Amino acid sequence: MDKKYISSVVKREARPRSKRLRELGASGSSGSSGSVISGGDTIVASGSAALETDVTSNAAKTGHIETGQVLVKGMTFTQFVKALLFRPVPATLDGCLSTANDVEYGSTKGNITYTATRNGNGAMTKAYYDNDEKNKLEFSAENNGVQTAVRNLTGNYTQNETYKATVVYAESADKSIPETTLNNTISVNVRRKWFAGVVDAVPTTGAQVRALGSSGFYTGAGSYKFSVGRWKTIVICIPEGTVNELTLTAYPGNFIEDAGVCSGPAPISVEGANGSTAKDYSMWVIRTDGTNDADTFTFKTS
Repeated sequence: MDKKYISSVVKREARPRSKRLRELGASGSSGSSGSVISGGDTIVASGSAALETDVTSNAAKTGHIETGQVLVKGMTFTQFVKALLFRPVPATLDGCLSTANDVEYGSTKGNITYTATRNGNGAMTKAYYDNDEKNKLEFSAENNGVQTAVRNLTGNYTQNETYKATVVYAESADKSIPETTLNNTISVNVRRKWFAGVVDAVPTTGAQVRALGSSGFYTGAGSYKFSVGRWKTIVICIPEGTVNELTLTAYPGNFIEDAGVCSGPAPISVEGANGSTAKDYSMWVIRTDGTNDADTFTFKTS
């Protein structure tokens, strides 16, 4: 007797993947929006989540979020991450003087190089100097957010000077940085010099005074030092005030009080740098009979 086998196949109806996802995600939370897209075995979520209410941080400072900072309702996830990890950096302005900030009377003026860096701001909208928008500062084209300008100064220094530059940047595209006004101020102090050194003969001209071995900016009453080699006669010249004490490292006495070796003050006219206007200096002379060892002098003025 032949046996017969009966096989049966149960066919299940396939449900579209997107339909299953819709059923699973039918109850999305309010406060988020977006869609889920299915393609084969890949699921991609698009859209952005947002805060449903204001949130005030009561934690210790976290990233750039301060304690007590309010994260406002509607802030997106991207905005939250930026608030946490990114602090907007505003523009900067720096100035560099080609000479020192302390110069001798009569010195030639140099120039100032300004470097403006945009960082997170919008474009530069104004640039001028000395508080007058008519005095335009011409900056170079922007290169990686940086622009430079050079202000050439003319003439010679005869008094203290202050140079000011102003640059204005627009607010950032996302308005996280407001319009920014930057100021850079550079001051130059103009001073006469003191002169001192060993001599064979006492100076009689300003040029001879300027040729002395040591000098420095005279800043008023204070203490000044200079070193000498072996010596018999030295002179000290200052543009104002009086020398009331002169000592050596190896000699505790005050030469100024020793009338046997010290004379002065005597007046002598000394020019500024580059042959500029002379000023009456006071000169002290220290003479000894023998030759003395090298040493360091300290003189104090008032």
